[in-house]
Amino acid sequence: MDDYQTDTGGINSLSGFAYQIRVFVLYMLTMEKEMQTEFETLEDVVVNDLTSNTIDSNEDQFKSCIRSSSGIKAIQVKRRKIDRSIARQVLLNWILLESSGKNVMEYVLYTSGEYGNSDILFDISAEDLYSKVLSTTKEKATISKVKNKYINDADGFVKIYNSIHRKYRFISENDVDKRIEEKCEVLFKKAGVNPVTYYNRIKELLTYITVEVINHINAKKTYQICYNRMIAQAEEICNRITDEFFLPAYSDFKKVNNIDLDDLQVAKSREYKQLLACGISSNLIKTQLLHRSYYQYISYGYKELNKLTKINNIEETTYENYEKVKCKLQYEGKDTPFNRFFGTQEQSNSYADCEQIKNGSSIYLTREGELERQISWEDKDNAKA
Repeated sequence: MDDYQTDTGGINSLSGFAYQIRVFVLYMLTMEKEMQTEFETLEDVVVNDLTSNTIDSNEDQFKSCIRSSSGIKAIQVKRRKIDRSIARQVLLNWILLESSGKNVMEYVLYTSGEYGNSDILFDISAEDLYSKVLSTTKEKATISKVKNKYINDADGFVKIYNSIHRKYRFISENDVDKRIEEKCEVLFKKAGVNPVTYYNRIKELLTYITVEVINHINAKKTYQICYNRMIAQAEEICNRITDEFFLPAYSDFKKVNNIDLDDLQVAKSREYKQLLACGISSNLIKTQLLHRSYYQYISYGYKELNKLTKINNIEETTYENYEKVKCKLQYEGKDTPFNRFFGTQEQSNSYADCEQIKNGSSIYLTREGELERQISWEDKDNAKA
């Protein structure tokens, strides 16, 4: 059987939200000193699980903006086919924003070119839209808020409509990832590093921003990042990801990857069955499988950089630790799956750069396809009768 994979697509599996994050990052990368980029929700949205549909089903509630001394650039992102209903909703939201008195210098509707959207936002006149607003019977919808504000002010409504139209820009982008790569050339020192390192730095930035945005959504707060913070975070990423060293932030990796023990591929995996034999809790099993995925991600990174010796040294040391622990336990008459597992993970491994890598390598070596250094917490020597 093939090795199981966690949802390392994490972000990518959420098409609409992933696109929101990428566009947010693209505009963030255009910042200059004294500027700030923001990501906020229009309504309450809670994101408990990145594999759920919670985020994408609330796509209309997210918006981004860039603040500078000259004003605000409001950005609405849509990765879908934009029909008239969606266009009207965007326009109504902007009417409320323009009516708030905030200094908005540009309104941007940003959409993915794959859907072939045309610009239909203003294909309805201000007068016809005003009539639709007045005729609504909805009580809590955005359109009712617009109605309550302009119910006796047709001229004011038309004035706001025209103001937005003058400041409006429609963008249909075919390759937002390429645009991000171009914007990161100086920030992530493209000319001076291996292309693998350069793209790994971009991936790490996207992961970091995703986690920050989700945390702020759940805290019902607007996520804000200023120019200085962006530069500092980029420098921190460059220090962790070089041509010689690859250490993505584990806490961020954990947030955007999911272990589902009910997934048949996970449940059938040798890694899971071996951990189950240790008698440990489901939560600890999930953590260990996550460490395994993190280690696999690290190992792929080093292999792409042709640093195979690094990975071989980690795995050889982990296997030697296992053999030593197994021998000691057998001599003492204490050879159980539980003791093998904990005994191995308590050993040191100077080639591993953090505990998650060290522990993850031991779980990785229990996989079905391992030929040279396969680890077994339970085997015929210590299996229960």
